[in-house]
Amino acid sequence: MSKRTIDSFFRPAASVPVPESTVSPSDDDAESEVGVAKKARNLHFREDWLKEFSWLRYYKQLNYMNCEYCSSYPRTAGNSKFADSTGTSQFKHKTLIKHNLSLKHRVCRDMFINLKATPLPVAFRRQMTVNQSADEAEMMLIFNTAYFVAKEELPFTKYKSQLDLQRKNGLKLNKTYNNDTACAQFVGVIADTLKGKTYTKIEDAPYLSIMIDGDTDVSTKECEIIYARILNEGKPMNILIGHIEVKHAHAQGVYDATKEAFQHLGTETGWLEKTVAMGADGAAVNLGHIVPFHCMPHRLELAMLSVQRKIPMVDHVYNLLNMVWKTYHFSSKSMRELRALGEELGVRLNVPGSVSGTRWLPHVNRALQTLLKPGGKDKHLQNPGQFTAVYYHMEHLTASSTNADIAGRSRKVKKMMEDGSFVGFCHFLADLFEAISKFSFLLQRNDVILPQAVNGIENLLATIEAMSVRCKPGGRLAELLADLQDQRRQQEGEGETHLLYKFQGITIKGEAAGLGKEGLSMASTPKLQQAVRATIDCTLLHLKQRFSSLLYEESTSASAKAVKSFKIFSHDSWPAEQRELTDYGAEELDFLLDHFSSVLTRNYMDKSYHALWGMMVTKLPFCSDYKNILHLVHIMLVLPVSSAICERGFSAQKRIKSDVRGSLHVDTVEDLIRISMEGPSLQEFDAKEAVQTWFSQGKMSRRPNYKGWPSEPPSGTQEDLL
Repeated sequence: MSKRTIDSFFRPAASVPVPESTVSPSDDDAESEVGVAKKARNLHFREDWLKEFSWLRYYKQLNYMNCEYCSSYPRTAGNSKFADSTGTSQFKHKTLIKHNLSLKHRVCRDMFINLKATPLPVAFRRQMTVNQSADEAEMMLIFNTAYFVAKEELPFTKYKSQLDLQRKNGLKLNKTYNNDTACAQFVGVIADTLKGKTYTKIEDAPYLSIMIDGDTDVSTKECEIIYARILNEGKPMNILIGHIEVKHAHAQGVYDATKEAFQHLGTETGWLEKTVAMGADGAAVNLGHIVPFHCMPHRLELAMLSVQRKIPMVDHVYNLLNMVWKTYHFSSKSMRELRALGEELGVRLNVPGSVSGTRWLPHVNRALQTLLKPGGKDKHLQNPGQFTAVYYHMEHLTASSTNADIAGRSRKVKKMMEDGSFVGFCHFLADLFEAISKFSFLLQRNDVILPQAVNGIENLLATIEAMSVRCKPGGRLAELLADLQDQRRQQEGEGETHLLYKFQGITIKGEAAGLGKEGLSMASTPKLQQAVRATIDCTLLHLKQRFSSLLYEESTSASAKAVKSFKIFSHDSWPAEQRELTDYGAEELDFLLDHFSSVLTRNYMDKSYHALWGMMVTKLPFCSDYKNILHLVHIMLVLPVSSAICERGFSAQKRIKSDVRGSLHVDTVEDLIRISMEGPSLQEFDAKEAVQTWFSQGKMSRRPNYKGWPSEPPSGTQEDLL
């Protein structure tokens, strides 16, 4: 008995397969041609062939057969008779076998099956889309968690616990990316999407200014932070360009770091052609060729620092505030005793503020206001307040402290707080700092523009000059004088001959009697009047020197002259007379066109403005007809009046890169600063774009719900196998 192979059980016994290696794919037609040449035989079609060859079709009336696959794709089948519409009448089993094994037939078969089997691939694609949508929805939840960690400036290690909390609350989240490394990657993708929006804004902006500042982080890396100021929908806007580690801290190193930041953003040299000004803190390495802006809040700080150095009474106030802060900042015992004393007096105490080191003027004003804060609901100056509690505690430390340094400091503070002229000067300085702090807050706004800064400094100078004539109405000094005068009248009405003057229950000496008289005079309070007059004169002098470019004083600097020339766009400086208004600003306009000729020419704004400017200032509005002049207005609006945004950026850096996170890379710190300061709120954040970007960035397809083999077999498995 002959042996049968296993494949013989799966084909009819009558059919004898021909090995493929011995059959040529194109021999089926040749067999037909040979058959024609031979002597004709009476061949008949057998019905069992239809079961053996599923592709075979037989037309009984016309007596021919063909291939369903090949007839559907005649071009692919070539010149085969089985692909013709007339088919073939050569009814031979061997011919059918050869055609079944031919290469062209198999290609047509695959094409036919793929066409007929479309519901299955469509179903697979549909299911894949459903799975991908579910994965994206789940990853959006995970990205939201990563964004929360970055927005709240939390360590990456808090990410896992946030996911665990959400799972505990019933949310189903996969554990594939349940680690801090994945959180850092997600934060990087989110930051890249924000950076892409920044790139678009920079590319669309016709003009921009850059603001830079340097600082050394906790890992002793010297970094430069770069911001750009552009116009967004008609309003100034500051956006982060980059946070770069500088190789060298000289001017060329800062310039290279700035270029590197723009290169990381995606723009090479286009930003440089649009730059019209630069804002910085006034360091020598930050002075440029175009319009360098020394940060105006820094100017204000330096002006008041000069006043502090030149006016002894101002320096005494700073020293008093610093000694009070030092007493309670470095001694928890002293702070505890002060709070206990405040409870006995019924005073709600605030922590004394610091005025030393890097402090904006509002911090100094806040520290002084805290010391002079009245107590009680009615805020009456006779009620015990913070001043009272500090005085009594200093008196206690003077008598009880065994430390000579603390006792001496307390004795000095107590003596200064008893001096009537010093107390009056503190109230005057509180009024002065309040006015200056208001201007400082204006300069620290991100949307402040040049006309606002000009109006602000002019109003500040007028307010300070008015203080030399009379006290500020409703100010601290006016309230003190009114209270002391009430005390004098009350004691005189009671027949007292030895008058006592008190502030918050503390008896003040020196020129207190002169403060209680009607109207201040040089004769009654010479020390106070001299200090006030000297402080006002010195403050006005240094403010005018620091802000000379805004006050339209003569200067040989082209940059300062360019800033002054922008006054023609401030309606407050326009002349009231029609004849003067007709020719107003022609000279300044010529200078601006010449100074900014390079950037204006790049924007095709090299036309004559003389007649245009005359029409603009006399017949408003002509915005729709005369748009060219608005390019200069655009330049004015993007001038970096303040670089306080850089200080805010470094404040965020110090919060993010703390002592326990000192190993963070500079690029990671930049991403975290960008999200913390410029990212939308958690409610407004949409993670869809970031998730889609993350799915498309992988070298292989992302599988968030992938489950690998367990690292250890379940307990009892090995025993069961044994």
